[in-house]
Amino acid sequence: MNEMTKVPMRSEPHPISGAVYTEIGDGLVRVEDKAKGKSGTFKWDGTWIEGEMTYADPHMLKYIGGPDLPPGRDIVWVLLPALEEDIPKVQATSMRNVGEEAAQRPKIIAPYVGDPGKATPEGMRSASFTPLEYMLENDRKPELVPEVYKKSNPMPGGPLKVPTARYFEKKYHDLEVEHIWKKCWQLVCREDDIPEVGDYHLYEIAHLQYLVVRTAPDEIKAHVNACMHRGRQLRECHGKRAVDFRCPYHGWTWNIDGSLKHLVAEWDFPGVREEASQLPGAKVATWAGFIFINPDPDSESLEDYMGPEMIAHYAKIKLQNRYKQADVTMRIRANWKVVQEAFIEGWHTLATHPQLLLSGGDIGDLRFDVFGNWGRLGHVGGTGSSPHRGIIQTPEATLEAHRMMADFNREFLRGMIGEEVEQFCDAELNEQSFNNLFPNFSPWGGWGRIVYRFRPNGDNPDECLMHVMLLAPWPEGKPKPPPKAARFLGPDDHWTQAPELGGLAKIFEQDVGNIPQVQKGLKTKQPPYVWNSAYQESILRNFHRNYAERLGLKDGE
Repeated sequence: MNEMTKVPMRSEPHPISGAVYTEIGDGLVRVEDKAKGKSGTFKWDGTWIEGEMTYADPHMLKYIGGPDLPPGRDIVWVLLPALEEDIPKVQATSMRNVGEEAAQRPKIIAPYVGDPGKATPEGMRSASFTPLEYMLENDRKPELVPEVYKKSNPMPGGPLKVPTARYFEKKYHDLEVEHIWKKCWQLVCREDDIPEVGDYHLYEIAHLQYLVVRTAPDEIKAHVNACMHRGRQLRECHGKRAVDFRCPYHGWTWNIDGSLKHLVAEWDFPGVREEASQLPGAKVATWAGFIFINPDPDSESLEDYMGPEMIAHYAKIKLQNRYKQADVTMRIRANWKVVQEAFIEGWHTLATHPQLLLSGGDIGDLRFDVFGNWGRLGHVGGTGSSPHRGIIQTPEATLEAHRMMADFNREFLRGMIGEEVEQFCDAELNEQSFNNLFPNFSPWGGWGRIVYRFRPNGDNPDECLMHVMLLAPWPEGKPKPPPKAARFLGPDDHWTQAPELGGLAKIFEQDVGNIPQVQKGLKTKQPPYVWNSAYQESILRNFHRNYAERLGLKDGE
């Protein structure tokens, strides 16, 4: 027992080897493999201290002995209460039951055998693959199943070679600025972040900056954040209730709609007012409570860019009703594409999140579909199968587990959104698909709460900003609290320093634990390309297809 927190030390077996990992304090972990008669002691970062066992699973070490959340905060993110004041109730229950739950929870341990895969009419899939049609045809509320859920569009083609230079050479960053960040629709913030007239958000992407301001209750505009006199930034941070934008350098001033208000010493600038009468800007659009901009005045509409499948997929869950309960950004020493790609495929769970296999599967049987700029991952998925360990659930067992989880989710959500919950079928109640809209916007589907955004950090291709929001379910028509204040973490900080993320912070510790090493490895890798698999990384392939088309790259470039 940790005397400071009164929380039992963590102790878990490895889901494949069965070796027991036990926290012993001061960031140390004792690993004992009785089957091999070996043991060892390690720092949570993998450093060997003593014992005949000299190497242990780095992600298991981090999970057991690494940076932790405050007591009671290690709650699965989808089960977090929406409001901060309700956390203590969950904390009390968690603290009271943690020992009992740890003792009672069954541990699924099985040796690695590898997923042999199987042939399906759509191509090779995991051995545990259950057809989407089977799940939807057996939904207990078939009349509520959205038509878009029934659509299938796996990406054709086989494995793809992606040149490593795309992830670190400056020329690709420069091409991205010209062909992506100046041409594509991209997320800025939530409408709730600038609720009042005059509220503005400073949006930065690479070296570009825009002031996104609410100019009327139902109007939002975006202005280039540079004075038209000598280029000084008009604002250096977000702000509230502005009446104008006055340049701190010489005082030239624009109204919040971007029109020129004062040209100081206008007598000395004859004929300039006409050219400086309006701040240059970007197109603005809103969707599901989010604000987007596109600097290209000739771009297609946001709706056309998203496509009808994406719009239909999110229609019923009404993300605009959600309350932003977490808003966290971390600076990471890696290219934005490296980080994003860690979050748009699921089969890394086997190696990166081994603790999840103790009570579930290895996510080898997710559903992947692509629709233009949008990719859908994990749709109506989630079973107890672990094909890499030879654990394959029958379709009937998968359906039974699917229905049990829907019943649980229905009652949990009822406590948050009331009788609205009856508007959703089993598939909708269970959905937690993690999707991607090119280039960098990943709002989860269903009730997963998570929204990701990945951006380059200025003009440095070796650094990026990973932005995470949690959008909690909220009753339609009920006034929402102000969105959670933004938190910023540096590259040497830990996600557990953002306890508002709940147990997601521990997952991110493992995910991001791979990233700087990937960035370094890409620069030395031979041959100089990486592989994207045919199916499980098809969303990555779709990204790189769109990426190459946007940048005008040739095959292999």
